[in-house]
Amino acid sequence: MKKYFLLILVVLVVPLSSITAQEMINESMQVVTESVVYDLENGIQGYLARPEDKGQYPGLILIHEWWGLNDNIREFAQSFARTGYVALAVDLYNGQSAQTPDEARRLATAVRNNLPAAFDNLTKAVDFIRSSPYVKKHRIASVGWCFGGGWSYEMARNDMGVRASIMYYGRFSPDDDFSNMRALILGNFGEKDRSISVDSVREFQATLKTLNGDHEIYIYPNAGHAFANSDSANYNKEAADLAWQRTIAFLDKHLQ
Repeated sequence: MKKYFLLILVVLVVPLSSITAQEMINESMQVVTESVVYDLENGIQGYLARPEDKGQYPGLILIHEWWGLNDNIREFAQSFARTGYVALAVDLYNGQSAQTPDEARRLATAVRNNLPAAFDNLTKAVDFIRSSPYVKKHRIASVGWCFGGGWSYEMARNDMGVRASIMYYGRFSPDDDFSNMRALILGNFGEKDRSISVDSVREFQATLKTLNGDHEIYIYPNAGHAFANSDSANYNKEAADLAWQRTIAFLDKHLQ
């Protein structure tokens, strides 16, 4: 009896912080991935990842950083699929991607200079994933990083068919009109982000508290911009793992 008691005690005292994001993924869930054309009119392709079985799952619209639809976002799509989501990574650059900050700035600026096309792109992505036989049609959320985090926020603010929107260090304004917003927001921000001040994040957090719904904003100590991108010089594994845990918990709470 003493041996069994000691074993149980050891298991109970393992701290949650020692469990990494990757360890939380159900590795036994096989994933199917494919390139799909979600905007037939303009021939825009995205990257779709879903659980291999024939069940129905909540759907996610993933929106890339200013670098474009690259392997980092594809890996996120696969990780979400392993946790029980159908994830469509959209392409706001229509097949282009950036290798340098100057290229990324040019592509992001082109999107901002043609907002109707970007909104149309995301609307068609929602329509596409909602029509999938593998998706629970009214359980859809958006997730975006940096440039994409701002667009995930816009999907919530403009009531574009999502129930929840996850922002990783995306642009926002506490002074925006939130009268049309129906989605819940989870925001992940770095304390040392030089492009998004902590004070503005706290103001945003205070504004969301005045609205209906269980919105969540987190500021990660010692984390800078792009802290969740493993290819970034600012990658912070501790912050990235915790943000992933909170992201999955938020999605599970509001979509599953």
